[in-house]
Amino acid sequence: MKRAGRSLLGCCAALLAASFAPGCTDTPVSVPIRAMQAAGPVSFVCLDAPSDSVAETALPLSDCSGIRTVSTDDYSVPHLYALVTQPLRGEVVVIDLTTDVNAVIDQNPSTPGSNFLPVGAQPTDIASTPGSSASFVTVGAPGFEGIFALPSTMLRGGSPQLSSWPSCALPAAPGEIVIALDPADADGQTRPACNLDYGAADPDSTCGPDATTHCHGDLSVDAIAAGHPGRYKLIVSLPSEGGFAVIDAQDLLDTEAGAFDACEIERWVPLQVKLPAPPPPPTPSGSDACADADPVDLSAESYSALPGGFTADDGLLYIADRNAPVIHRIDLNDPCAPVELPPLLPTSTEDPGRVVTTSRVVLSPLTLDLKRFLYAIDIVDDSIMMFDVSDDSLTRAPLERPHAARNPYQPTDRVRFISPPRDIIIAQHQHDEVDNQTGASLPVRCDPTDDKPGSGYQTSPAFDSGAGPTKLRGLFAFAVLASGDIVVIDVDDYDAPCRGPKDQHGLFGCEAPIQSDLSSSGEFTCQVSAPHQLRAGGYLVQQEGVASNQPGVQGLPLLFGDDGSLLELDPDPNINNGVPRMRATVPANVGSEFVFTLTSGSTLETLDSTTGLLNTAGTTDGSAHTLAFNLEDPRAHILDQSWTVIYEGALPGFGGRFAELKDLGNGQLQLLDVGSRFCSHGVMSQNAVAAQLVEDGLEPEKASKQAAEQADYVQLTSDTPVDIDAYWDQQQQCTFNACLQTYGSSETPREARDLRIVEGTEDRLDLVRRLTPESGAPSLKCCFPSLVEFRVRGGHQWIVTGSSVGLLHHVVANDAGVCRPTCDPNEALLNGRVLETASDAGPVGDGDPLAFHNPFFRFAINAGASDVGAGSTSVRDMRFELDTQGAFDPLTMTMITSDSNVQPTSVTYLDATGELVVSDGSLQGLTFIKLSSLAITRQYQ
Repeated sequence: MKRAGRSLLGCCAALLAASFAPGCTDTPVSVPIRAMQAAGPVSFVCLDAPSDSVAETALPLSDCSGIRTVSTDDYSVPHLYALVTQPLRGEVVVIDLTTDVNAVIDQNPSTPGSNFLPVGAQPTDIASTPGSSASFVTVGAPGFEGIFALPSTMLRGGSPQLSSWPSCALPAAPGEIVIALDPADADGQTRPACNLDYGAADPDSTCGPDATTHCHGDLSVDAIAAGHPGRYKLIVSLPSEGGFAVIDAQDLLDTEAGAFDACEIERWVPLQVKLPAPPPPPTPSGSDACADADPVDLSAESYSALPGGFTADDGLLYIADRNAPVIHRIDLNDPCAPVELPPLLPTSTEDPGRVVTTSRVVLSPLTLDLKRFLYAIDIVDDSIMMFDVSDDSLTRAPLERPHAARNPYQPTDRVRFISPPRDIIIAQHQHDEVDNQTGASLPVRCDPTDDKPGSGYQTSPAFDSGAGPTKLRGLFAFAVLASGDIVVIDVDDYDAPCRGPKDQHGLFGCEAPIQSDLSSSGEFTCQVSAPHQLRAGGYLVQQEGVASNQPGVQGLPLLFGDDGSLLELDPDPNINNGVPRMRATVPANVGSEFVFTLTSGSTLETLDSTTGLLNTAGTTDGSAHTLAFNLEDPRAHILDQSWTVIYEGALPGFGGRFAELKDLGNGQLQLLDVGSRFCSHGVMSQNAVAAQLVEDGLEPEKASKQAAEQADYVQLTSDTPVDIDAYWDQQQQCTFNACLQTYGSSETPREARDLRIVEGTEDRLDLVRRLTPESGAPSLKCCFPSLVEFRVRGGHQWIVTGSSVGLLHHVVANDAGVCRPTCDPNEALLNGRVLETASDAGPVGDGDPLAFHNPFFRFAINAGASDVGAGSTSVRDMRFELDTQGAFDPLTMTMITSDSNVQPTSVTYLDATGELVVSDGSLQGLTFIKLSSLAITRQYQ
């Protein structure tokens, strides 16, 4: 047995001496009752009745279950224990999860309060052997960094001291710890150390008077009981050193209790940061119609490794890196010879130049399609990335969401939350088909076709059983947020095929060929459950007594004149009474049997799939304005809000701003303001519109003429100096009355104030007059001599703004600094402009150039017929108003049971009981949430 060199006994004696310093008194000392607080990482062991022998006590976790006993002394079934680190106290709490009576074990009942297992200060992580024989706690107290081994025979009382545990000192503060297996050879022989042969004697393996037994348990028995014979190795990260150490678990367990010699590190593995050269940049579009993204090369930088979280399975260890844009991959099939493989490469499609670093990583079990995924928390972005780490994966970058353009409110390559994620776990839950012969679980996908395997999992007609939002059957990720909420992400939902429309079509986000009369849940989209996306919190249906979760409007849109009066349509759709009409765009190639609906309030209105208007009792009704909602991706409907669609409406973002107006001569003007950020607010100049029209095939001359009408324009909203201002006494070029007659006032502006935007940058607009000025009219600069207040309006088009999202656009500053739409197709639906169709144009199909399509809804606007010629009746500030409903609500649980603050630190999944276990660094202690009920089942504080 190894002897102590540096002893913890001396440290304890010094602390005791300080406690009993001079100054004795007879005054009673009040000893506060201690409770478990500030919980850290958790581990679990399964133990039988107490015994001096670990072999008779420890059991694999699979031997424990959710069966409860009356007391802690009832060992009719094995007991399941949680070992909870206490970072602020340097302790480990042992909780008997098999009973509700005195479950938190008091290690010394003779001392007031709850007494826990003392370990070194600042415990950072804990790991237990698969067969429950021992647990290992890493501690990071300055000067006393190390590992403590906790034999399972000493967990249930006995008043252990800090010096009761085998322990060893590390050269630096540890991070996380995992237990790896050095497997036995073909003959069942193990090697006692990495530098010894298989079958060699262990020189430090015995202790006691006869030197024939392990002091604190034989871990080889543990490995055999867990079904994988071999020798356990501890893999411990040392973040400040940029790598991890391999330490023999049995060697540490055999150390004399109270000794604190240096840990015998069998292998030291410094982590490498080697980034591949970037692929060749894509060929620029060469078009002035849109702006290409600049290529970024992160491989030119030099990084040092700073290991973060661990996750391991199937002989592979993944290590997050808090400093470098990599996730390390380590082949641990032979932990005595770890091999670092090419890393995963966390990146950001939103910001390709950002160095993406990670804190936590977790691996999924295999899906039914034999795929495996890794989830990682992005430190800076507070989001979660997903990687395909299956054997056949061809990429090391984060997975990108298919059809990302449908929902531009989530990044294409990650999931973002309203609160930062603190930890994440992936669990496989509810395998509820059992083989009658073997008793083994047989997970099977739900089948929406009757009389097929898996059809028994279909949603019931009453929505009270079968496939549904709160029935978790498959693989799911659980992200614990800083707010205390736990959000569910679908990884491989076995019931997904039975969630969706009965008649499946591409308009509902369905990828398969059109199918009809399926025994599905009848929800409005096939994407109700989508891999690596937030899970819906309820049924996505519009049905009385079930749910009202289909996106729609609170009431059909209304049209108001520029004076605020309500403008009504003629009920006959063939009569145009001079009022512009909003109508749903009509889907293509859907057939006469296609059911086209719009949710309005609590009513599911039917639309005519050929006209886009209401279909009442089989008759087209033109008395109301309509629109169609996008049902392909429910997660795009991020919130309920009010919308206005205003003719030549003002772009938001410029209210209250003042800019310098320059007269460059020859009719050329400039508006300058470094803070206005014209591109970022979506300004479209004449040159930008013309470039797009040419790109779409219009002749340059026609494009220029049309662009002059559609270009945004600046409307000056300032007043001239007042008539008694001394400024007018000094002017010979203009007078107050002449300026007022030409330009009007801020309350009654004239069109001479409107200046067409020819070109724009972030801080400058090049302008010309929108209308030719009258002969002898005073110049703008003379009438507006100082800084001017202004609006930017859309030309001859309707501007769509949401009360929460504002104006949707995808305009950026290109390489030349001028405002152009981005070439990124994933932002194509960020639209906020509608061009009218002719009054007699009839319905507009999806995909038509005049069809408006944003992430939420689709419509077109027919111009009202004018009594004079073919002109439109639309006038500036005429507006449609509508309010949306049916925003997506993710499936969320909470660990909060009171108004107390929460600081979630970690989460794990306890398969034996089907519970999530969340540690809280504040006052909530340890919270258990049952996945079958999605409710808190117990809490230890």
